[in-house]
Amino acid sequence: MARPQPTHWLKDLSKPHQWRQLLRATLRECTYLPDPIARNYMRDHVISRYRAGSSRSKAGPQAAHTARNAFSILRRANEGYSRPLEKVLSLSYGRTGRRRHELLGEMLKPQIPNNTAALQELISQPVKFHDGWEPPAIVKSLAASHMQNAVVTATRRRPLIKHLAPPIPKENSWGKPLAECRKMNVRRKWYNATLSSILPPLPEKDLQMLDGLISGTVQWAPVKRRKVISETKIKSESELFQLLAKGPEKGNTFAEYANGRPHIITSRFMRRHWRRLSSLVPRQYWNPITERWRFVWDTPKEVPRLSADLDGSVDSAAFFQPTGKHGEAHMPPQ
Repeated sequence: MARPQPTHWLKDLSKPHQWRQLLRATLRECTYLPDPIARNYMRDHVISRYRAGSSRSKAGPQAAHTARNAFSILRRANEGYSRPLEKVLSLSYGRTGRRRHELLGEMLKPQIPNNTAALQELISQPVKFHDGWEPPAIVKSLAASHMQNAVVTATRRRPLIKHLAPPIPKENSWGKPLAECRKMNVRRKWYNATLSSILPPLPEKDLQMLDGLISGTVQWAPVKRRKVISETKIKSESELFQLLAKGPEKGNTFAEYANGRPHIITSRFMRRHWRRLSSLVPRQYWNPITERWRFVWDTPKEVPRLSADLDGSVDSAAFFQPTGKHGEAHMPPQ
């Protein structure tokens, strides 16, 4: 059952103690999140946003709206609403928001040359976005993997990747060779659009935690929250006026469930969310033969196994007999 609506101090954030109440309520909701990684990340994220806001001279209406919205998303995620919970998980696992940019920065961090030859090769490379410049190999491999993944394309979580290389025309509108500055702008626009579309891989620690939560090897239980004291409805003296102006009060309706309904947070409910999230996390492997990065994606639903491992004592030739004259398979001897 849904908890009472936020208290009156959310409506007016003009005083410092009201901001403190909102901060404490938001951090309290962070501790009730059903995902262990989301609990830690959202707590640090909320504290950093409030600290950044406190450094400004005056918090405007936009800051108050953002703070209320963050509290509302966390509260509804803990109540079992699917969309707010998916948003919290996407922020925590770097599928969107600030952490996605941080994971991209870690992925694109250049390697430090370990000898003179490597340093000279790095210096001799073309300047970024000039002729001869090539994007990092890991970006090209990950972009190609995105275009081949139907799940990532169908979810539309990020903008679609349309080109694996900058679409530079040979001639301009007047039929003349394209200017160098125009080529640089096309390469820059394509590269920035590609980075805004790709989903970076997770660190190994977070990936093991996610796989453990899905498989059940990591123990999980819903967080017990303390009891909420229901707010008493204060009747005003103008009750008759409200009755004449707005009519009688309505009973229970489905208006609050128009954008979704709350669910009881169980292990089955969370595993569905974790598996959908896992389908948006690429697994990164190094192929020593091609000397390139290879990416493997999970499926949003568990795929049943169509094969089984045979015992070593069973002769596998008994299951594969040569076909007859007309293509009919001989049955194995009884």
